Amino acid sequence: VNDEEIAKQILIKDFEYFVDRSTIASGDKYFSKMMTNLEGDKWKKVRMIMSGVFTSGRLRQMFPHLNKVGQNFEAYLDKVAADGKEVDAKTTGGCLTLDGIASAVFGIESNSFDDPDNTFRVMALRLTNAPGYRRSSFASMIIKTIILKAWPKFGAEVLELSFMDKEAMNFFADIIKQAFKQRQETGQKRNDLIDLINEELQKSKAGGNSDEKKEYEDEFEEKAALDSSKIKDTKMDVDQETLLVAQALLFFFAGFDTSSSGFGAICHKLCMNEDAQEKLHHEVVEQFGVDGEVTFDKMNELRYLDWFISESLRTTDLVPMLERVCTKNYKVPGTAVVIPKGTVVDLYIPDLHMDNNNYVNAKEFDPENFNPENKPNKFSFQTFGQGPRNCIGMRYALLVLKVGIVYMVRKFKLVRGSTMQDVMKVNKELNHFEGGLPVIFQKRDNMA
Repeated sequence: VNDEEIAKQILIKDFEYFVDRSTIASGDKYFSKMMTNLEGDKWKKVRMIMSGVFTSGRLRQMFPHLNKVGQNFEAYLDKVAADGKEVDAKTTGGCLTLDGIASAVFGIESNSFDDPDNTFRVMALRLTNAPGYRRSSFASMIIKTIILKAWPKFGAEVLELSFMDKEAMNFFADIIKQAFKQRQETGQKRNDLIDLINEELQKSKAGGNSDEKKEYEDEFEEKAALDSSKIKDTKMDVDQETLLVAQALLFFFAGFDTSSSGFGAICHKLCMNEDAQEKLHHEVVEQFGVDGEVTFDKMNELRYLDWFISESLRTTDLVPMLERVCTKNYKVPGTAVVIPKGTVVDLYIPDLHMDNNNYVNAKEFDPENFNPENKPNKFSFQTFGQGPRNCIGMRYALLVLKVGIVYMVRKFKLVRGSTMQDVMKVNKELNHFEGGLPVIFQKRDNMA
């Protein structure tokens, strides 16, 4: 599907016909309980619980952890700039993203910039099948897929097949379980994701506030809202600890590589658009000064930063399509076409992103495309999806990117490395940018 009106019907207006995504069985108990692998009312129930984790108020609580990571990042860039060596932007973004997750999700203080071979990072790279860390061969992954698709129960329950690195999965699950147990025994709170998910689970267990009128923070959240009155009281068949561990692992698994790729894309655009980089640098310095304190509220006032991030993601083909599964026969409005139940529907994103009807200068990289005065089509921006099944961690992902960019452009200038290509080519099979993203960081004059 590449028609915008039909996409709106599928993602938002007639969402009840397209609640699910295609799933695959797994012998891993946490993988099977991740929100992305749940369907129907089970998915809706967990989605409503998790939606309270990523409000602005919750992110404000997490911000001190992310800000400390930003300070470590700035110290690392000082050393890199002094050496004058090229570094890969995605790898650097991976360290930023991973340390943010370690602190804000797992309650662990980590500094992957100083210690890139630490166990936490190595296990993370194994879990996400990063190049050089993948334990399973491509052939074995194909065989597992065939078995789990053809004989899901046999493959998952008898053979216990999984796409996850079991040692890495258990490593992170144990960290979460130990932290969860300690918080319960001591009452200690750290305001990280473990605390926040636990609080939302407790609210849900006690009946929650689902009948109260909800105020939405923005249009994106409003269109993602679910009507709690239509959700059946579905039994989850899972204990609270398993549910917490599964969602924390999902947040890590879904957010680590995507955020580091997004950071790499932003660095590429900064290198290729020097005028825009200077404009962003001046906005950041004007807001925080050279050494002023970086705060949550002031960061959310950086309008050009918001536009630059959105434009970088719009013009980079990181998410080529969205997928939904038709859960009951659906007649496409205004046509005689009926989509049968069980059909997988793919919504193609690049056409929406590059349509001149959606952005004032759609064919070019131009942060002003997201200036409200230029009336960008909000629905057409699909990097995080739209509707109730959009990316629930969008606000957190954007906050991590903002922290990294602020500490990066405030004192440093990004210059393209020797092999950086004019146009990024994303190799989705191998999960990297072809040719890499080499960047040189230069310390700006008069920066302490």
